Amino acid sequence: MQLTKERIQEFKDLLEKEKGEEVSWEEAEEGAHNLTRLAELMYDCWVEDERRKKRLEESPKGFHLEGVGYTCFICSNSVSNEESWYDKWGIKCLVCQKAIDKKIIPASCAKNKDSWYSKYDLENRFSIDRHVMRRFIKEGILKPRIVPNSAGKPHVYLFLIKDNKDTLPPKKLTELRLVKETRDGKDWHHSEPWYRSEDPKGTLKDYKIMNHLKISSEKNEK
Repeated sequence: MQLTKERIQEFKDLLEKEKGEEVSWEEAEEGAHNLTRLAELMYDCWVEDERRKKRLEESPKGFHLEGVGYTCFICSNSVSNEESWYDKWGIKCLVCQKAIDKKIIPASCAKNKDSWYSKYDLENRFSIDRHVMRRFIKEGILKPRIVPNSAGKPHVYLFLIKDNKDTLPPKKLTELRLVKETRDGKDWHHSEPWYRSEDPKGTLKDYKIMNHLKISSEKNEK
C-alpha cells in the first residue's frame, strides 16, 4: 500500500502527541510504513485463518497444510506440507500429533502453552539444565510426559502443571519481567528473568520446586 503524505503527516502528529516531542519526517515515514506492513500482515493472517476454519468444516479431523515454514506449537520444530497437521487445536508436527492420538499428551497442549513447561522453560525460568532435569525426573521430583520419535527415543519432554501440582507454579509467576532503568535522564526498558528482580523464596514459597532448587544449588557449590 502506497502511503500519501497526508497519512504520514497524520501519523507524525499522533506520534508527537504520544511522545511529547518533535519527530522527524524520516522517523514518521518509517513508522507509518512499518505500521502499514503490520496491518497487512495481520489481515493476511486473518484471511488464512478463516480459510483454514472453512476447510475444517469439510475435514473436521484435520488436514496437512500446504507450503513450508510452519512451526509445531508443541515441539517448535519447523514442518512443511505433509509433515504438518492442522486441526481445531492448531499446527503440529506428525510426531506430536501421534502422541496426541495415543493420548500420551492431551490435545490442549497444542493450544494452551501456559499449561506446561518445556526443557527450555525449566532452564530459562529456573536455571535447571538437562543434567539436573534428568536427576529430578529420576528422583520423582518432576513428572514428564515424553513424546517419542519414530525410533522410540524422546522427541520432546512436557512437564504438565497438572501432573506436577504443588511442585511447578503457574507460568505467569515465572515470566520475564519488564524493568525500567533511568540513564542520562531518559527511561529505558528491558526484560530480564523474574528471579533477578524478586526473591525466589517469596515467589515460589508455595511450590516444592524451590526446596529442590536450593538443594541443587548447594550441591553444585560443593
